[in-house]
Amino acid sequence: MPQRDAEQRPPGMGRRRRPVAALPRWCGPSIAFVLAGVLGGLGYGLYAPATYTANAFVLVVDDVGPDRAGPAALSFAQLYGRLAPLEETLRYSELPLPDAPPGSTREHVRASTSPDTPVIKLAGSGRTSREAAAFANGAADALVRYGTSHRADTGVRVAPIGHAAPPATPSSPNLPLGVAVGAASGVLLAGLSAAVLSARRRPDGGADLRDASGPEAVVPGGTPAERVEEGS
Repeated sequence: MPQRDAEQRPPGMGRRRRPVAALPRWCGPSIAFVLAGVLGGLGYGLYAPATYTANAFVLVVDDVGPDRAGPAALSFAQLYGRLAPLEETLRYSELPLPDAPPGSTREHVRASTSPDTPVIKLAGSGRTSREAAAFANGAADALVRYGTSHRADTGVRVAPIGHAAPPATPSSPNLPLGVAVGAASGVLLAGLSAAVLSARRRPDGGADLRDASGPEAVVPGGTPAERVEEGS
């Protein structure tokens, strides 16, 4: 009887559970890289020193005289934008610049121009909001005075159109951006590691196929199985 057979079946002889498929070898390193990237971005966003940025603006204007036409202000705006962060140009400022190591003032001033308008944006950066505004306003004052000193030669003048105010919040670090960049870096490293491990992994050989000249197979009764020759 099937029911009696089930009752007489010793414990542990029930249905066998299907083995759980093991995760690929590349999963562990990939997850570790992603987590490391996220934690690295989070740590940078939380513990990196704050940096403030303030912006000042100047305008390059054609100085048109009665006997000549002024040169293109756009061309000189591009030129002055490249000269603004230089130490030689910043020395023209009569506004006090924050203390900085020699040769490092240029790291606190960035100038950007537009191909459509003769406006130069001077961005000052510093550890405090007042320091950032001081760098921006000092660079703007220096550029105005530098342009005035060369006005007779260039035919253009530089005028301030916007002073920098101390910013209320730092421009960096940005916590969401830091986490996103860290996660993206982790995903990139995870993909590279997965590709390397997959390339090194040996392919599955499948069933063990033996050559006809190999050892004879053994049947359940213990007697060697007869070889089956091709063509017979």
